[in-house]
Amino acid sequence: MQTQNSNTAHSLYALYETLPNETQQQFLQELLQKQSDKVETLALFLACQEAKDENEFLTTDETKAFIDSLPQ
Repeated sequence: MQTQNSNTAHSLYALYETLPNETQQQFLQELLQKQSDKVETLALFLACQEAKDENEFLTTDETKAFIDSLPQ
């Protein structure tokens, strides 16, 4: 099932790439307007995964500064 989902995702992206630039921009705008929480969560997950894979972890001070910067 994972392979089928991956193939479907790839096919949808290939379709997106064939769209004119203006349509791509409108699609991205609507996607962000309607799914911003999911997009932001996925972006954070991917960034964390990349950091983990590259053994690039925050120091204790960097971690505290990041946590302190989050909205309450």
